[in-house]
Amino acid sequence: MLKIKMEFKKGILFIRLDGILNKKTIEVFDNEVLSVVLVNKLKYIVVNLDEVYEVDKDGVSALKELNDIIYNFHGKGALCNLTNNQVKRQLKEYNYTNEYYEFENELKALGMMRI
Repeated sequence: MLKIKMEFKKGILFIRLDGILNKKTIEVFDNEVLSVVLVNKLKYIVVNLDEVYEVDKDGVSALKELNDIIYNFHGKGALCNLTNNQVKRQLKEYNYTNEYYEFENELKALGMMRI
């Protein structure tokens, strides 16, 4: 199960994920997140992974696809609160290449996103 909370503040979409980002849940991610980003042509995104406790290769692909969309809009993406060691290992295992900036919390990510 994956819960998604989004908040648009100061020109930045904050995406807070809770649960598992995998093959079974990426349809929810795609429908809720990617569609909002594409329709609104959003350029600045912060993905908070604090409550994510599992990611598989499909979840990593979804994050990469989000990054590609942002890149095409000439924007920036950041990950924050990547505190779960298992999720870190899973991202590395599935060749996540740190396409996003990575910050310890949303406030620090906000500072990087000065727009």
